[in-house]
This record gives sequence, structure tokens and C-alpha cells, in this order.
Amino acid sequence: MRRFQHVTLLSVIAFLISCFSLAAQQSSGGIPTGLSDGFREAYGDKPLPVEKAPRLNLKKIREEDEKHTGVPRFAAPLEVNYTLENSGVWTELEDGSLLWRLKVRSEGALALAAFYKSLYLPPGSKLFMYSEDGKQVLGAYTFRNNRPSGQFMTGFVRGETAVIEYYEPASARGQGELQIFRIDHAYQKDNFRAAEQELENASLLTLGFGASRPCNKNANCPEGDPWEDQKRSACRIIMALEEGTGYCSGTLVNNTAEDGTPYVLSAFHCQDGYTPIYDLWRFDFSYQSTGCANPDAEPAPNSILGCVYRAGRQQNDFLLLESTTVIPPAYNVHFSGWSRLAPAPQSGVIFHHPSGDIKKVALYQQASIYGGVLVWSPTVSTPANHHFQVEYSVGTFEPGSSGSGLFDQNGHVVGQLHGGLNDDCGQTTGFFGRFSLSWDEGGTPDARLMDWLDPLGLDVDTLGGIDQPPLGSGSISGIIVNEAGLPVAGVSVALSGPVDQTTTTGADGMYQFDGIPLGDPVALALAKDDNFQNGLSTLDLVFITKHILGLDPLDTPIKMMAADVNGSGSLTTLDQIGIRKVILGIDLEFSGRPAWQFFPADYIFSNPANPYLDVIPAVFVINNFTEDITDMDFIGVKSGDIDDSADTGSGP
Repeated sequence: MRRFQHVTLLSVIAFLISCFSLAAQQSSGGIPTGLSDGFREAYGDKPLPVEKAPRLNLKKIREEDEKHTGVPRFAAPLEVNYTLENSGVWTELEDGSLLWRLKVRSEGALALAAFYKSLYLPPGSKLFMYSEDGKQVLGAYTFRNNRPSGQFMTGFVRGETAVIEYYEPASARGQGELQIFRIDHAYQKDNFRAAEQELENASLLTLGFGASRPCNKNANCPEGDPWEDQKRSACRIIMALEEGTGYCSGTLVNNTAEDGTPYVLSAFHCQDGYTPIYDLWRFDFSYQSTGCANPDAEPAPNSILGCVYRAGRQQNDFLLLESTTVIPPAYNVHFSGWSRLAPAPQSGVIFHHPSGDIKKVALYQQASIYGGVLVWSPTVSTPANHHFQVEYSVGTFEPGSSGSGLFDQNGHVVGQLHGGLNDDCGQTTGFFGRFSLSWDEGGTPDARLMDWLDPLGLDVDTLGGIDQPPLGSGSISGIIVNEAGLPVAGVSVALSGPVDQTTTTGADGMYQFDGIPLGDPVALALAKDDNFQNGLSTLDLVFITKHILGLDPLDTPIKMMAADVNGSGSLTTLDQIGIRKVILGIDLEFSGRPAWQFFPADYIFSNPANPYLDVIPAVFVINNFTEDITDMDFIGVKSGDIDDSADTGSGP
């Protein structure tokens, strides 16, 4: 129960890419309650106690970085265990809502990120992460950010201290779940931007927004104008790894079915040698300035979270990922076309996120097939003729540009950035893995592109790009019955999401919602008003007595949940007293349960003998609503009714 208390070029060739991100997961904005003037006036401005994260062994981290042949990480993980029960400070607000705040510090950090598991945000709740001075705020994250895995990442906040805030409305008290299992500590790398260390606050120049060199052109400068479609397909990738956090660039690509499958092409070396946590990889679209000038304030990206590995190969340095989240239509993305023809492109464009900065554009007028072996490290090299050598005419690349797509003169993807040579803002030579060799040279589906990008087997050499196909709308329907299989009428079913609707089940126990836009999360909340005496009798008390004495245990976890009328998470004589008082009319309702409880029909309790270990949400979330659902069925049980004798009609 909760306690509500107050380039470096290796072997003259390789350029290894590191990265940093400061952007938030897609959020609804707003001001955290803890930063509002009203809260401070009402509850004071007493400093929060600090939870100190484990100290980072920076010497060990840098020794590991020197040995690693992949993309250098910029943040290292610190194992923690912060929950709503064991950490932070609770404040009960005047309207009955609750506010939980946790201040975390990791000494010497340039920035901090929080990683969550078992995260459940009920409707109306809000999660924020912000800097100690309140100048940088990530969030609000809401029930729309709930995910089937329960995992989540909020992004980075500058500085060695951050505040995490969770607001829970009175209507959802006790429903939220939160466990922070990891804090990532961003650290300064000795070999990164050494020439800039004399500048004031130089370390901040290496981190995200505003970090790239001035010779980089913003994507919406005139140089990028002829390539609007390709621009909309480029994204920034934040890579969650067991060993820390990394960053690369990617390109959304089309397939021959032209069905909008969210495939993202990037570079294999971005994750080579690390242990990816693909469920927490984030793709930031439209992270760019509105015009050619650098903006004063950081723009908010359109983000999606989570992916699966589809294919990749070190020799070709390609990586193909598929997002597990539907890209919302409002993001206005483009799925770029590609060409697997062998000749080197004549000219073209590159969109990328150097140093984790907003999207930039680079141009080239000269490319050729590089005939030599590229030696990237003592243990990694790529064969001759596997890369294009590209001479930049506008812009350059930096840490964070890895994986960016090489577009030819016709706007088709023909490769992805591996590394190269650059002279600060002078001459730049890039080496790009060739799309034509990535197509089928790997020999198996997990090492080649053809199986994923040509699912129809058309064997085409070139495919054009498309805008995201319309997702349309769909319906959600189901039936609500009790454990005996009798339909439950009079259940109010409320839909929240892109549209808000409410319906009530009839005598058949059925409900249905139509015209729901696809591609967004939706949530269902069930409730049924009833006379609390409905279905209660001395027979129910007998059943509970036999269970408590171990003579005849209740045979289903739902019956056990129904019997726990005081919501204590156990079955005792106090529940019997509560039921008896309602039967006698002394009490009109139960202290800890509503009149009816509802469970998904296919729900499997983790421990049927002790169902109280599971947290059954009051709201059921569908994270990826992409097609009609006709079997969103529920089992309803009248609280205190053990023998299913309650009238399942319309209500009191």
C-alpha cells in the first residue's frame, strides 16, 4: 500500500559516432503542479529531499569506451529502484488529488534520463520530469503513453539534478503504478570536441539542441526546399542500450506493398557490440526549425517509442528496424523510395541530426564506389566496393549523423552513412553503405533488405516514395457477462482517445463504438450503478467463512476479488462484517469497492491463489488501435456476491 507522506579517424578512415538527446517523448505539455504559483502559495516552497543515485565510475566507463568499436555512448546507466511506495514525497491536495515528487541527483552529470518499468498512468494523471530550476520541462505524459510492456523513457534533463513529478486525480487514487529502475548519467568524453573546451559552458555545446557546428544548414533552408518529401522521412533515433544511451539518424522507407509499414533504415554500427533495448528506442520526426534560422527555443519532436530488429549486416553497415507503434497521421511523415541499381549517384541530398541537434541538410555533387577495404577498428572492417565515397558540397557530418540516408538525384535512398573524414567545417568525405548490396548479399532474411522491402516479390529495381496511407476509422465492440455467463445490462462503457463516447449495455450485455480514428491509443472505462444489496445473502458469508478457514477455498480469483469488499488486498472477517452491514442496511455501500468490478475476459492472474497481487486498472488501454476489435469482452462481478445470484439487469 502507498504511504501518502509529507573525427577521430581510426586507421585513417573510421569516424565513430556518439550522440545525445534532450527531447521529450510525445507529450501533452502543460505546467507541472509543483512549479505552479498556486501550489507554492498553498503548500510552501520547502526543498525536496534528494535521492542520490549510485556514483558513476567515470574512469571505468572511459576505459570501456576506448575498447569499444561501435558508436561511443554518451550516457551510462545507474541501477536504482524508485517507486511511489519507497521514494519521494506525497502531498494531498485540497480537492483530494495527490502529488508525488522525487528529486534525483547524480554527481557530475551533464544531464539525466529516467527509465521506467511497470508504468501505468490512469486517465487524468500526469507525469513530468524537469530541471531543478524549472527551466526545462519534459511532459506531461498521460494515459496515452501507457505501453503493453510497461516500459518507458522520459528523455534527458540538463544538469546533475532532476525532479520527477506524478499527479493523480482524486477519481484515480491508488490506480497509478511507477517504478524507475535506471537513471542514465550523461558524461563528458575526453576526446569529444576537444577544441571547444576553452569556450564557456562548452560541455553544453555537445548535447542536443544547438550543439552542431555552424556550417550545418537547417533542413528548412533553401538547400532543403527541393527535397520536402525526403525531409519528412528523416528522423532522429535515441538508442536505449543495456550499457547506456546512444544516438543515430534514420530514414523511413517504403515497401512494395505500399502499406505504410514503419520501416526505418539506419546503420548497423549504431548498435554493433552493444545490447539494444529495442522496446525503448525512440524515433523523433519533424525535430527541425520552422525556417532557415536557428530557433531560440527547442522545437518539440513528433516521437514514437519502441521497435523490433528486422535485418542488419556489419559488412554493408545497414540496420532495418520496424516501429512497434503506429505513426499518427498528424505527424505527416513520408515513406521514401529507394533504388538498388548499382551505379554511384551523380548528386543528391542527406538529412541528418548532427550531435543530436535539429534536422540539418547536406548536399553532394560527386560520388563514386570506393574500391578499398575500410578499416574501422582493429576488429571491424568492410570489404572493398561495399561503400559509396561521397564528397560533400554543402554541410558536413558529426556525431549523431550515422545512419542518415543517402538520396540520389532522383530522391531515392541508395545508402546510409557509416563514417568518413571531415576537417571541422572544411572538406568532408562520407562513406555510405550501398543499398544495392544490402538488398540480398546477406543471404538470409535477418541479414538482407529484400524480404522486408519487397514483400510482394515484385523484384523491382526502384520504388517511389509515398505519403502515409490513410488509416481510416474502426469499431470496438464486445460483451459483458458474469462468471455464470449471464449478460450484464446497464454497464456504462466510456471511450476516451481521439474521440470521447459513452454507451450502455442492453439486456444482451453488448456494447459497440463506431467511427474511431485508427492510429491512436484509446481507453475504456466500465462502471455500473447498482443497489449494493443486490445479490448479497447469508450464503455469501458462508462461502467466505469456509474460504478463510481453509475448508472450501473459493474456486476462482474473480470470486476472491468480489469477496474483498473493503479493498484491503486480503480476505478477512472484516469483509464479512462489511457485507453483513450492507445486508442489514446499516451501510449503503462498501468502503473499498464499487458496486461492480470488471475484468478482461481473457485476463490471466499472475497468481490465481492470490489475485490481490495484480493491479487491475480501472481503465483498459488499447495502445495501438489499428483495426476493428470485435471481442473486447469483460467479466463483471457484483461486489460481495460469491454465488452469482445478483440480478444482472439494468440496475437499481
